[in-house]
Amino acid sequence: MNGSTSLALRCCLFAGIALLAVGLIFSEQEYGDDIMWVGILILIASPFVGVLTTLSHLTAEKDWKWVKVAAVLAAMILVFLIISLLRN
Repeated sequence: MNGSTSLALRCCLFAGIALLAVGLIFSEQEYGDDIMWVGILILIASPFVGVLTTLSHLTAEKDWKWVKVAAVLAAMILVFLIISLLRN
C-alpha cells in the first residue's frame, strides 16, 4: 500500500512540475498560462489522489477501521473543495 501511494504522489509531482516547465517554455504563446494552471491543479490534487489510492488499498485489505478514517479524510477534502469553488 505504501508503495502504491508513494508512486501515485510521485507521479502527480513529476507531472505537475513537467507541466509547469512546459508552460514556462510556452509562456510567450497564448496557451502557456493554461498549461501552467493544469500543472498547478495537478499539484493541488495530488494529496487527494494519495488519499484515494490509500483508501482503495485499505478497502482491498478489508481494514475497516482505517477505511473509515481515509473515507472521512477524502470526504473532508471534497467538501472543502466544493466550498472553495462555490465561494468564487
